[in-house]
Amino acid sequence: NPKAPTLTYESISPVALRAYDATTPYFSQLKQKDILSHYPYHSYDCVLRFLQEAAEDPNVTSIKITLYRVAQNSQVAAQLMRAAGNGKQVTAFVEVKARFDEESNIRWAEEMEKAGVRVLYSIPNLKVHAKLCLVSRKSDGISGNETEENAEERFVYLSTGNFNES
Repeated sequence: NPKAPTLTYESISPVALRAYDATTPYFSQLKQKDILSHYPYHSYDCVLRFLQEAAEDPNVTSIKITLYRVAQNSQVAAQLMRAAGNGKQVTAFVEVKARFDEESNIRWAEEMEKAGVRVLYSIPNLKVHAKLCLVSRKSDGISGNETEENAEERFVYLSTGNFNES
């Protein structure tokens, strides 16, 4: 159709999420306030950084996540495998029936299992669309509200979008 290009919009690059300070660890920032982002308007880099910091942070004990559409070259899955390699308890619920992404989801689920991630597969006739990530970490006392030396903090990512950077 020769008129089709006139019916499309110019590509718009995502903007950085100003609520995050690139020089301060995310967990310190999230203790101060909740942060709302909107994709694809905001850059997905903040989600990838959240997972990267969780994989690297020695105080993080576990990561639990639901995965619906896993990217072909998933940085999300790579960070989860890295976290497992760093001794964190990582659990990923993988929705197998994700229209057109089944092959990628199964491939990544198998790779994650090999890397030490506990993978839970979807159940027939039960569709999971929730996009959740729960990070648990030992408190480092930054907020000053901890009553016990080994208090645990939880950080939650809740979204209607997928953990898919592409």
